[in-house]
Amino acid sequence: MTLARRAVGLPLVLAVLIAAGGCQDDSPPPQPVDPARATLFRFEAFASAPRVGGGRVAIDDLRGNVVAIVLLNTWSSPCRSAAPLMVSLYERYRGRQFEMLGLVYESADNVDESRRAVERFRAQFKIPFPLAFGPEVVWRELKREAGATGRMPTFVLLDRQGVARDLFEGLPPGYEQVLADRIERLLAEPHVPPASGADATDDGPA
Repeated sequence: MTLARRAVGLPLVLAVLIAAGGCQDDSPPPQPVDPARATLFRFEAFASAPRVGGGRVAIDDLRGNVVAIVLLNTWSSPCRSAAPLMVSLYERYRGRQFEMLGLVYESADNVDESRRAVERFRAQFKIPFPLAFGPEVVWRELKREAGATGRMPTFVLLDRQGVARDLFEGLPPGYEQVLADRIERLLAEPHVPPASGADATDDGPA
């Protein structure tokens, strides 16, 4: 269910240029957007994704945690440069009801070739969090609800209720701490049970 758009004072970093085909190195420095233009929403069409190595990962299974969804590919330098930061953030917060999910968008038409590329990426950077092949519907919802441009890597932060609260595109130098601060703030918020669930608990996943 999409939440009503409303102005909130949350840090929101948006790039101003669409990087054709994914990440590019020659983009101009992204400009910060007024945080009052932030939009809160829930994913509607995006519910799960095929996990690399088999099975599926479902968004509902992560509910109750603060979640960082990272949209990336394995071949561009900005995404590869951000990989150590992804690992560092996951290791830093993983014991505090924090989860991370990498949604990988590869250009290869061959599924087996894409899987091998992702496995090489995982091994090289010692990725400890789940990686899944990203559905295109994720981009459509991000563009419609949050004005995303398609630049990667893109970090989407979900609160404990599964509401998308922050979007960082490209993660330019200097914004790493802003991202960490936003994660800290979301972790400090309580888990509010759904209004319709009389038996819901106040904290932790159902």
